[in-house]
Amino acid sequence: FGHDEEVMGLYGAKVVTSELKSRGIRFAFMLDEGCPVLKNGNFPGVSGPVGLICIAEKGFATLRLSIEHPGGHASAPPPNGGAITMLSNAIVALHNSPMPNLFGQGIEVPMFEHAAASQSWFFRMLSSNLWIFSSILSFAMSFKDSTKAQITTTFAFTTIDGGVKDNVLPNSASVTLNTRLLPGHTVDDVLAHIEKVVNDPQVKVEVLYANEASDISSTESEGYNVIHHTVKQIFHDAIVIPGLLIGGTDTKWYGELCDDVYRFVPSFLSTEDIKRFHGHDELITVKNFEQTVNFYHHLITNLDKSFEVELRDEL
Repeated sequence: FGHDEEVMGLYGAKVVTSELKSRGIRFAFMLDEGCPVLKNGNFPGVSGPVGLICIAEKGFATLRLSIEHPGGHASAPPPNGGAITMLSNAIVALHNSPMPNLFGQGIEVPMFEHAAASQSWFFRMLSSNLWIFSSILSFAMSFKDSTKAQITTTFAFTTIDGGVKDNVLPNSASVTLNTRLLPGHTVDDVLAHIEKVVNDPQVKVEVLYANEASDISSTESEGYNVIHHTVKQIFHDAIVIPGLLIGGTDTKWYGELCDDVYRFVPSFLSTEDIKRFHGHDELITVKNFEQTVNFYHHLITNLDKSFEVELRDEL
C-alpha cells in the first residue's frame, strides 16, 4: 500500500497504478485488507467463527451542504430561524429519510446462500429462501449499525460550521456529509436523493471528493478459491463466505489492474476489537499476529501450487 493509504491514496496507490498500467502489467487478482474472521456468534444463525472474504467495497463521497441567509441580532430572529436552523432542518430530514436499502439485490445474497449450510435451522430456512424472507432478514440487519451498513448507503454528518458570536445570527452555515455508497447506488443517486428530501433550493450541495462503489468480484475464480482454501487451513473451524467491506481500501485504484479484487484480514476480531480501529489501544494479539504471518505464507505457497497445476495441465 502507499504512504497515503488512509487519506485516499492520491499520491501513493493512484500513482503506482498509473505506472503499472503504463508497463502493461496485470494481475491474476488483488488481495487487500478487509473483513476479519468474526468470533463465535457474530453472524446470524452461526455459532462458530466466520471468515468474510469481501468481494466488493462501498463507495465514498464527501459532500458539503451549505446555506447563505441574511444574519442579524440574536434578539430578533426571523420566523425560519436563520441559516443554522434552516441547515439543521436539512440535516434532520436526511437523517429521517435514508437511502432505500437494496437487500436482495446485492452481495448479501451470495453471503447468506454460502452461510446457509452452517446456520441453525431457522436461519437456514431464511437464507435458503431469500425470495420469500428477504424482508425479515433486512429488518433484523437494520437493528445493528455494522449490519445495517451492509444493506444501505449511509449518511454521516461529520463537521459543522456556522456562527462566531453567541448573540449574532450568522450569514451562512455549512456541514460536511460523509456517505458510503452501496454497490447499486451511485453518487448521482445520492445527489438526487438529497435534493428530493431536503427540498430547499437555498441549500447548496457541493461534491468535495467521490469514488463510486467497486465492482463485485467473482466467487468462482482461482483467486477466491485459493483465499478460501487458505483461510480454512489457518482457521480450521471457520466457515468462509463472501461479504461486503463497508470501509475503503487502496483497491479503489488497484482494481484497474485485474478482474477480481478481494479484501480480507486474517485475524480473529470481536466487536470490541473493531471499535479500537484508529482509536485508543488499537492492537492484535500475539496469536493473531502469528496467524496473519502464517496465512500469507500459506497463501503464497498455495498460489504457487495452483500455477504449477495450470502449467502441467497445459502440457
